[in-house]
Amino acid sequence: MPENVLAAAGAFTLQQGEAVVVAVDVATEKPADSDGVNIFLGIRLTCTDPSGATVGTAGGTENLLTGVPVVLGNQVLLRAAADGIFHCEVFLNAPNDEGASAGTTFTLDTSWAVTPVDGLAVQTPAVERLPMTIPAGERRMTFAEVVPLSELAEGSLQMHASLNLTTCTGVGGSREDGRTWCAQDDIDTSGSTYEIETRLDLVGDDGAVCGAIDASRQSLHLEHYRHHQLLHVDRYVEIPAEACGDRVRVSVLLDNTGPASLVVHRENSSMITTETQVPRPGQA
Repeated sequence: MPENVLAAAGAFTLQQGEAVVVAVDVATEKPADSDGVNIFLGIRLTCTDPSGATVGTAGGTENLLTGVPVVLGNQVLLRAAADGIFHCEVFLNAPNDEGASAGTTFTLDTSWAVTPVDGLAVQTPAVERLPMTIPAGERRMTFAEVVPLSELAEGSLQMHASLNLTTCTGVGGSREDGRTWCAQDDIDTSGSTYEIETRLDLVGDDGAVCGAIDASRQSLHLEHYRHHQLLHVDRYVEIPAEACGDRVRVSVLLDNTGPASLVVHRENSSMITTETQVPRPGQA
């Protein structure tokens, strides 16, 4: 590094209409005896169809901190428009060749898996809500998908989501769509303390939530030296036989207590909802 390193590659055959989830997890940490405070690491999953056209990409970046293990995970949903062989590659890189830990040798464990999915399978477009800046003291919905119960054959749902985050400890690193998403008023070098909440709620005919199937919360802090984070969450639930509504809303929310604002990037943020249970690559 900093050149691109091909960490994994493979091919698989799909028939027209078949769908798969391709997921990647990269586990690593900055060695305890290494110089500097961080290593800027990027991962990239790219998949092409039989014609060679790119049909799916996912990835993200994160600053590795000394002795702190992390797993960078993301996923993409592919649906074959025609029969043929699909190819996927996983690349790793350290985009900043002047980083504080230049020259450091570190180990990465890259796992990726292709899981066939039957029944309902949808990838929510990140462009519907992202990118966004969440000021301190505000709560925002980053992804939401409404699934009609009539489309479910098995009565279960799996959600995988990855959020590509930047804390506004400075303006740098927040650029997307030709602008910076951290304004001067957003900046605080103390970073962002935030809560991520995943929810699966039953929704009635009037569009209001009538019952909760599942809710999970996790509190985290994104500090100055990490600055970027690729955060993955997933949930698998059984839908109650007696449901109060006719739809399920799958959502991912962030509650930022600050003091710095928090950016959720569109690029490399994803959410996939499937009827088939999809394990992470290391669990497949």
